[in-house]
Amino acid sequence: MNILNMLENDPEIQALLHQVNKVMIERMDYNDHGPVHSRIVAENALKLLENLKLTPNIVKEGIGSLEDAKNAVVLGAYLHDVGNAINRKDHELHSLVLASPIIERILGKLYSPEKAIKIKTIVDEIILTHECNYIPTSVEAKIVAVADATDMAKGRARIAFKQGDKDIHEFSAMAIGKVEIAKNEIHVYMSNPAGVFQVDEHLMKRIKATGLPIHVFVHLNGETIEKH
Repeated sequence: MNILNMLENDPEIQALLHQVNKVMIERMDYNDHGPVHSRIVAENALKLLENLKLTPNIVKEGIGSLEDAKNAVVLGAYLHDVGNAINRKDHELHSLVLASPIIERILGKLYSPEKAIKIKTIVDEIILTHECNYIPTSVEAKIVAVADATDMAKGRARIAFKQGDKDIHEFSAMAIGKVEIAKNEIHVYMSNPAGVFQVDEHLMKRIKATGLPIHVFVHLNGETIEKH
């Protein structure tokens, strides 16, 4: 069983993520931050790691292999938003508190105590810096910060939109049909110019903050605009 399957079949993690959406969607009329968002961010982070061909810090610093770096990326990406189960404000810090024993438990099944603690520092950084309120320094953390912003298609805003929360974030997300990752490019396909808000306010800010060599292309009504 790979690490993503481990996470998706872990009752404690799934209970946390479902509670996240109780808070974010039912209490706050916000968009999805639960299991589906976690899986999309983890999968897109792996795509970016593979396509960008950058050497992860886990490899560069002699902590472990590329496979170990992938495990750290998936673990951090999947758990990055669990702190929303407590409160949206400072949720990165809440996520560290809630995720820490889970990370220790999972890494303890895969690695020696010495290796597990080193990998955990990378996972913790991924969680802490995913909004770029704290500056990510590892390749792994930078990739997840950008991957988090790639989950912007209309499916993510659907629940909040139907519940009546029709602010610019929801209108913008509803305008985006799909997001594709290829090589060092991210392609965003939209049906309405309102989707540009989502690209500029989330994706482009993360790319600029991380300095990753990613080009963004926006596709609207047959026209393609290069954003970066």
